[in-house]
Amino acid sequence: MCKEEAVVDELPYWETINRYLEKLEPKNLQDVINCLCRRWLRSRVFEDMRIRGKYWQVIIDGTQLCSSRGELDGKSLHRIHNKGTGKEYQENYYYVLEAKLVLHPKILISIQTEFVDNEDGKEIEKQDCERKACWRLMEKLKKAFPRLPICLCGDSLYACEGFFKRCKRKNWKYILRYKEGSIPTIGTEYRKLKGIEKNYQERKRETGKEWHDYVTEIDYKGYKVNLAEYGEYQEQLSKKGKKKGRAEIIQKEFWFLTDLPVTRKNVADLTERGRMRWRIENEGFNAQKKHGYYLEHLYSRNYQALKNHYYLIQIGHMIGQFLEAWERIWKKVKQSLEQKHKRMMESMKELLLEKYKEEINQKIQIRFI
Repeated sequence: MCKEEAVVDELPYWETINRYLEKLEPKNLQDVINCLCRRWLRSRVFEDMRIRGKYWQVIIDGTQLCSSRGELDGKSLHRIHNKGTGKEYQENYYYVLEAKLVLHPKILISIQTEFVDNEDGKEIEKQDCERKACWRLMEKLKKAFPRLPICLCGDSLYACEGFFKRCKRKNWKYILRYKEGSIPTIGTEYRKLKGIEKNYQERKRETGKEWHDYVTEIDYKGYKVNLAEYGEYQEQLSKKGKKKGRAEIIQKEFWFLTDLPVTRKNVADLTERGRMRWRIENEGFNAQKKHGYYLEHLYSRNYQALKNHYYLIQIGHMIGQFLEAWERIWKKVKQSLEQKHKRMMESMKELLLEKYKEEINQKIQIRFI
């Protein structure tokens, strides 16, 4: 596969793989990921995860890959630390915007990736470059899945006219985390109207309460948006520090912008879907950074090879998530998540698939709990 002479009958050394990945067009691996996504979507195994029985939830978020004070190959971003002081230095880093498809509460798989490149070599704002990358990602996603009904979820960075316009043009829906600094006029109107519309509902818990509220059809530059609110208030015992054992009050509040219809019956489900955006951090980036995938490692100093390593990590993590979701078997192995992933990798190195030809051809069924 690496287009080199087969010296020995074993897995290639990492330098051999890197030489191959330097030549491979990253689009080829993106196409592999898209094919895998289509296979899972057409299997109809995960139909219950559709929003309102129709829309597939796709969560968008960005993360930093490797960073260095030295020069990096390719169009890396950079930021200046301690400006104007004797300790000033430049940090160079790679950044990627990722779209994850939600198939299961424990399975979020990559469906589209957009690398954020620095075109002119200047220091640029994260908000500006991430939004531009989002527009490119949305176009690629629509081209790869032209008929897929999608509901995009993201943070308050994307709450802007450009995002609303692109979603409407593509016939997509959206649920965005909202902060008043994004579009202040929407927050102001929401506060004025929520007391008038009286959609507030509250539910008591053992140690506190939770509530929902919403206002529909708030006008923003011709776009009708709905704003839903979720909050919780609870008392719990502190488990750490000097306050250990003492009761403390925890209060959380989240606002979500959406163009999906909001009613008293569905507002709780909508806010729960909005809060799933955090899963791209927990089940996505954090797992890839801390549980054996080493996402932040500089696998290659060649930018094209580094992109291909990133795509291979997404494919590997996809396989890992399906095995983890197969809960009954996975939990029997009494080891940490990182140790399990290492054992999986070692088994791939040691087992010869030719010995299991008959078993591979047998049809099996995997059920997710």
